Amino acid sequence: MTGTDPGKRKAGRSHLRILTVHRYYWPDTAPYASLLRRIVQRWQQEGNEVEVLSSQPSYKATLDNAYQKSDQTVDGVRITRLKLANEAGKPIVRIRNAIRLGLNLVWRAVVRRYDVVMISTAPPVLGGLAAAIACRLTGARFIYHCMDIHPEVGRISGEFSHPAVFGLLRKLDNWSCHQAEPVVVLSRDMEQTLRERPGGDRLQIRVLNNFSLPDDSGEPEPLPFEMPPCRLNVLFAGNIGRFQGLETAIQAMARLTARGDIRLTLMGDGIAKEALQEQAQRAGANVQFLGHQPVAVAKEAMRHADAGFVSLVPGIYRYAYPSKTMTYLEQGCPLIVAVEPESELAREVEAGGYGYAVPPDDAQALASLFERLADDPSWKEPMRENASQKALDVFSEPVVLHQWSELLSNRTADTE
Repeated sequence: MTGTDPGKRKAGRSHLRILTVHRYYWPDTAPYASLLRRIVQRWQQEGNEVEVLSSQPSYKATLDNAYQKSDQTVDGVRITRLKLANEAGKPIVRIRNAIRLGLNLVWRAVVRRYDVVMISTAPPVLGGLAAAIACRLTGARFIYHCMDIHPEVGRISGEFSHPAVFGLLRKLDNWSCHQAEPVVVLSRDMEQTLRERPGGDRLQIRVLNNFSLPDDSGEPEPLPFEMPPCRLNVLFAGNIGRFQGLETAIQAMARLTARGDIRLTLMGDGIAKEALQEQAQRAGANVQFLGHQPVAVAKEAMRHADAGFVSLVPGIYRYAYPSKTMTYLEQGCPLIVAVEPESELAREVEAGGYGYAVPPDDAQALASLFERLADDPSWKEPMRENASQKALDVFSEPVVLHQWSELLSNRTADTE
């Protein structure tokens, strides 16, 4: 592994020159776009010179993420935005965008000579590879922020399921991980997955989870929809996609059609939403579907809900961690998680007394839990307090950003 000592500065400078790279950046609406903004703000405020390489907003078409200047300075941070085509559902376009972003990254790193380059996993594999190559060429320190572990996630989704494609991509990503100082992951489960790769015992890995999704609107937003009181109001807020396993939640509600006092609200959009709506309608389930909402509205809904629902299809916990968890906790919203009992998420939710865990794909267990919680509300207030305290102690923005500052200055040792 090569790279400069992250504690050193180049001659004549007392700060670090940092390039951060991600497919989406604020005001785009991808969750990481706002999280990354907070991280680079922190590094900039500490006296470093930080730049962002990203693209024109294209995650979701809204008025809030309209066209931006291709070269602008926001929060004292220089942002360069490439014009990349919308890639939703277009794998060839996605690859072409990844190559273009990667080539720009390498060229910029060679010309501008940064001390640190950080990239996340959007685009997957190819982005990390480009950053690793750039750092090998220039001697910069490479920080690889793995919000998901690819290509393992892609094998489950079917994108990288061909054995030859998967094998090649994992070799490339494994090489990238070995260049990183460190690889940053969100959970011990994700760390263990990387340790199981060839040479995984030699990786520098830091477990550093996210904070709640930032909201810059200032004031709480009134709910633009109704959440009538009932004995149990369960809310899912987030992407309604392939990995959430929400079919099980609909199946559980289908078992509870006689219980009009139990409601499940699914807030968000995604490729699985239409099929879930049809499933709920056929079953006569008490499920409310809402579209994507601003962060302020989602947080207000969480404050109204009795519990926030988090679920993953089997196996995904080893490659990803649902960051909506922190946003629920910040609002004092207890959790109901449908994920393997051996996962870090399930173990911590129950040990911390701020939620309940059921196995994935077990609709009967979930329905039984819903009934039990509806019939005995004594759990609500103690778990609200525990949820708020967990968010404050572990997942608050000041706590997590302090850890990012330590990581950058290398004051905190990487995981052995």
